Amino acid sequence: MYLWHDGQVVKEEDVRISPFDHGYLYGMGIFETFRTYAGHPFLFDDHIKRLQMSCAAIGIVIPYTRDELLVAIETLYRAHATTDLYIRLNVSAGPRDIGLSVERYDTPTVVIYARPIGARQATERALETVRLPRSTPETAYRLKSHHYMNNLVAKRQLFNPEAEGLFLTKEGFICEGITSNIFWRYGEKWYTPSLETGALNGITRQFLMEQLMVEERLALLPQLMEADEILYTNSVQEAVAVLSLDGRTFPGQSGSGYQRVRQLFDEAVETRWSRREKR
Repeated sequence: MYLWHDGQVVKEEDVRISPFDHGYLYGMGIFETFRTYAGHPFLFDDHIKRLQMSCAAIGIVIPYTRDELLVAIETLYRAHATTDLYIRLNVSAGPRDIGLSVERYDTPTVVIYARPIGARQATERALETVRLPRSTPETAYRLKSHHYMNNLVAKRQLFNPEAEGLFLTKEGFICEGITSNIFWRYGEKWYTPSLETGALNGITRQFLMEQLMVEERLALLPQLMEADEILYTNSVQEAVAVLSLDGRTFPGQSGSGYQRVRQLFDEAVETRWSRREKR
């Protein structure tokens, strides 16, 4: 596999990262994941903007511009010589002495991971409530950071390893999936958990909220069980139809709401740089 590491495309076995990197020592790092469609990185500008804002929130200075990072993605695309790529753009704080630092990180380690990804397709999965409550955000709001232990432990608790896990807050409110945002529908109206639950404001979540009438709501699990339809979103799978929640059956791919959402992605994935572009 080829990676882009601090300005150069290299093979994975040739990458060297310092053991004193504070991303490794203290989890000080931010990442974005997305994929390409016919070579186009869907919602790339939204991902870069969030990356920049998140890095600024924890004092990391990104040494590359939006255009330089786009060139890096295009270079990786050519190096892999494949149809399309899964991309993880990772910014780690960089090496510094052991100890908690309050100074800015001016020399971060930037790595772009890439691997071939199959053609997009309609998908349905089971959703399963995990026993572990969602951790509270590391800052005033949830960052897409290196702090992933809560997610990993929750994944290990799933009875069905193919299911997506559903996090509740310690108060019992619906929060988010292990790697996704949650949406549900009553009649014609869509809902999603409020960000005050500590859910990540996912880029695909934001895209869908631009396209549909969606209301943010604090909701308990019984309210989700009463929904006509449930789906979850992330930047690699787009929208996934929920086939069941803790054994209760839902429409899955046959749901009219999912089919409409799927159409929205059909119209956008090969062209849109930002969720706010005019159609």
